[in-house]
Amino acid sequence: MTIAARTLGPDLKWFRMLVAVFVLLMLGDFILGGILPSLKTARNDFSDPFVGSWLWTHGQNPYNSALVEATAERLTQSMLPVVPIYPLTAYVLVAPFSLLPWGWANFVWAVLSAAAVGLISWTLLRIAGFEASDTRAWLLVALVFGFTPLHRAIHTENAAIIVVAICILAVYLAGESQNLSAGILLAIATGVKPQLGFWILVFYLVQLRWTVVITGVSGFATLLVVACARFPQSLRAVFLDYREDLHYWFGPGGPNDFTAGNSLRFQLVNLQVILWQWLQGRATANILAGAFFLLGLGVWTWTIVRGRMRSPLLTLTALLALSFLSIYHSVTDASILLLGYAWVLGTADAQLKRTKWVVVLLLLGLSLPTHSFLLRLEPHLSRAATSSWWWTGIIAPCFIWNMLLLNVVLIAAMVLSGRGAPSGPPWEATQREFGKTLA
Repeated sequence: MTIAARTLGPDLKWFRMLVAVFVLLMLGDFILGGILPSLKTARNDFSDPFVGSWLWTHGQNPYNSALVEATAERLTQSMLPVVPIYPLTAYVLVAPFSLLPWGWANFVWAVLSAAAVGLISWTLLRIAGFEASDTRAWLLVALVFGFTPLHRAIHTENAAIIVVAICILAVYLAGESQNLSAGILLAIATGVKPQLGFWILVFYLVQLRWTVVITGVSGFATLLVVACARFPQSLRAVFLDYREDLHYWFGPGGPNDFTAGNSLRFQLVNLQVILWQWLQGRATANILAGAFFLLGLGVWTWTIVRGRMRSPLLTLTALLALSFLSIYHSVTDASILLLGYAWVLGTADAQLKRTKWVVVLLLLGLSLPTHSFLLRLEPHLSRAATSSWWWTGIIAPCFIWNMLLLNVVLIAAMVLSGRGAPSGPPWEATQREFGKTLA
């Protein structure tokens, strides 16, 4: 019996009613904060893939900033800048939306984003093996609908929410030995957001799930070939334009710059934000963040090589969490870590009971609207307070500290879990065992 089952019990009707009301309120937020605003023509995160895919379908360079801005102004009637950053493969996948007028495409994308939350909930319930009558199922749904990064993705119409839904569905299908379907979905996810799909493919590579990996890699390669074949100009010109776009986003003062040149740097997730605050060196921050990642990856690898992969879901969640340490991710990408709830609530392991509670608390920490709260609080504080070491080094980047602690606890859980597992190479976790773990 899991910790949630012992605490809640199976027949708490009042709890289920409370969850139902909570989910309805969250659905209202999705509609009022995501779907209805999409009826307006203002720019949002979907503008990039929409405009980029329109240019790609018309045989033009989607990374030429001047061309993109002129096209965006004409298509979306917005003067806000659009600097493309998605990979070429994303524009191939979004191309069908570019056949619609911006207003309709934007609305359909918003509806799909809201539907993705339902798909995430359903898939996690299947992975955890819950029936609708199980109170833990209701708790899991509440945790999903209350996860702040999902709300942010819907409000901004970020592609992360749809990609996360595809990734989690792929994990479920792989657990059901539907390897070809899982590989196709991972190819799509990697095509839109490589920083999410890639690590899941790495996980299945470690498991020697060749059908999943080969299908995913070959599918992504096919998308890339199709994307490159469409261009009338040289790929070198496209690469140079893309490099300039990257400089806009990640260069000094850019929206994703982790130094003081970016006033919104505390909304980033990667560890460089904290390291730069304490060490004041861009190169040093990058090197140390990479070192933290490699250290975690080394322990992760050592754990699965030393013994059987006792909990594949824990192993996958830990690997995905590691990717947030040194590689750029938007806050919305953190939605992929909802897999951690399925591991905590869906598996019984007395040895890890306390560790699971810590994981739940840290995931709840990621669910809090800390960024919005701190942005509203900062104007009411003195300049001395907001420039102090405790604000810039601890409080403002609290989301990043939370992510770092979550990594430590997940890796520790892997080590503790591996102690009770029979020794053997990781590939001894067969497809059948993997499916049993997820189901």
